[in-house]
Amino acid sequence: MSRAVPVPAPHGAATPGAAPHLSAPPVTAPRFRPVRALVDGATWRQFAFHVAHLPIAVGAVTWFTLTLSAGIPLGVTWIGLVVSAFLLGGSQWFATVTRRMSAALLDQPVVAPPRRPHRPGIVGWVTAHFRDAGLWRAFAYLLVGFVVTTVAAAVSLAVLLTALGALTHSVWGRYLPEQVGNDGLPHRGAQVLGVFVDTTPLQLAFAGLGLVLLVAVWPAVNHGLGSLQRVVIRSMLGATARDRRLAEVTASRDAAVVDADATLRRIERELHDGTQARLVGLAMTLGDARDRLQTGQDAADVEALVARAHTSTKEALVELRALARGIHPPVLDAGLEAALTSACARTPFPVRLTVDLPERPSTVLEGVAYFGVLELLTNVSKHAEAVTATVDVRQVGTELVVTVTDDGRGGAHVALGSDGGHGTGLAGLLERLRAVDGRLDLDSPTGGPTTVRMTMPLGAAR
Repeated sequence: MSRAVPVPAPHGAATPGAAPHLSAPPVTAPRFRPVRALVDGATWRQFAFHVAHLPIAVGAVTWFTLTLSAGIPLGVTWIGLVVSAFLLGGSQWFATVTRRMSAALLDQPVVAPPRRPHRPGIVGWVTAHFRDAGLWRAFAYLLVGFVVTTVAAAVSLAVLLTALGALTHSVWGRYLPEQVGNDGLPHRGAQVLGVFVDTTPLQLAFAGLGLVLLVAVWPAVNHGLGSLQRVVIRSMLGATARDRRLAEVTASRDAAVVDADATLRRIERELHDGTQARLVGLAMTLGDARDRLQTGQDAADVEALVARAHTSTKEALVELRALARGIHPPVLDAGLEAALTSACARTPFPVRLTVDLPERPSTVLEGVAYFGVLELLTNVSKHAEAVTATVDVRQVGTELVVTVTDDGRGGAHVALGSDGGHGTGLAGLLERLRAVDGRLDLDSPTGGPTTVRMTMPLGAAR
């Protein structure tokens, strides 16, 4: 059974000038299932994080204390500022370890905030360290994380050991020192609320209490503490929404610049290699005809040259129209529905088109949607072996949603820099969508069908 999987912006894509991608994959917090919580791997991974992170937290708070005790007195001198910046930067060591443990044990990958760029030289390095908000949050986490982890480990261990102790009391309770109770009689066993657990009914009741603590209470407490750890780590050691948005905008800008540069180079190449060469040939043909007219040569030869020039002129016009259509198709002047109707009519298989737009989107969004549908239908023709396809364009809330579905063999994917070129069309489409804050959802199991959904905010590029 397949499900739609959002295709994120390429992580570390080989796009010139692309900014680091800061969007972590969407991760759902581990669900707490009371019945099976005790045997759920997530429960024990969370417990392992509390215990394993405790020595890390102790080292972190030690580094925190060292940074304050050494950094503040030394900060009055230039050498001291360098040492203070180094100590502050050491917070990242503990932050990196914690993020890795969070991904492995808490099922929460955390994307590190971007490091602040600095000018060359020691002055730029020191200044960048003290102005880096992410670094200060990591430094604050040294103390906050110690408190949270210490409490989490202590509480989780206390509840777990209490549950196990109560459950096994009948085994080890008999070895406790003998004590005299309020009734004046000797007793062996644990004392709970002034009552010694040394009779069979009390042993069974105490074991039942331990079972409840082990099966229901401890997993719930452990899960709650794990959720607290996730929130603290994500908020203090992860990239902020502003960081992610800035990275997306930067990546979209870079992709738009690269796309514009590629378009200009393509236009220059096609004009130079095609239209310009044809116009040069046209000028030479007309010059030859003029020379023959001036020398009074046979009119039939001149007529043939003029006819050839006329044909060459029409071919040059066709090439110029095709080139201009690649920049902005004239058919879009009549609206997106008319343009898509024309595009769907040219496919070698039947395409059912549905357009439901209460108002016309911006020309930029129309262009992205039009070229996106063209790319997807071309992919279907080349690779899908489909019999039919559907194109659905509609406004959903404040978004333009374009869905293309085919009944082909499936297996579509986004390929970055593929040698064979297979899947690179979707990568190009993804870059177009990123430029307008859009997203691409791809559902293409092997054997089909394939559904590709392009979603773009209507307020983009107005």
